[in-house]
Amino acid sequence: MQQNTIGLGHQNFMLALRREMGWPTFKPANDCIAFCSGRRMDLAVGSEVARIAQMMRKDAVYTGWDSMKATTPLGFTIVFRELLTVDVVDRVVPFAANDDAPIVFVSTRSDEMFAVDRRGTLVRLPGKPRNIGTGRRLAMKRIKATAATLGDELLADNQFVPPGGAWMEPEAPVETIVRFG
Repeated sequence: MQQNTIGLGHQNFMLALRREMGWPTFKPANDCIAFCSGRRMDLAVGSEVARIAQMMRKDAVYTGWDSMKATTPLGFTIVFRELLTVDVVDRVVPFAANDDAPIVFVSTRSDEMFAVDRRGTLVRLPGKPRNIGTGRRLAMKRIKATAATLGDELLADNQFVPPGGAWMEPEAPVETIVRFG
């Protein structure tokens, strides 16, 4: 495991996204969603993130970034574990219905969206909201505003997982962000 390979801006963006989706900043009892970041999504990255999600026994919200200095991700991906497969749903967009509603992810390829239910489980729902562009802009505004309020220290157990590498369960009581290389 390598330390100091995750940018503070990316960490805070993911922590803010987590909070805006309605997921607690601490490790919940139903700890079933990972928040991950790394390179631009492609077939190799998608395969790797699916492998790690299966090892973690968690679904994942993944952001792909152009560089460590980038302030806005290139895109969002949902890694969703089904009974027999792991679906990598690329090109989803964050959506906020208003200033208070939890952020959900809307697919740009099919008629579906992903949300956190009251148990804290990531669920796949049919349908799409209206005004996706307006909702996407509001979601990004909220994520960035929340990220700006977060601290200036990296979490102690952030991990860098090189391609083919192993993921280790964090010892910290607060779930950390995992960055894939």
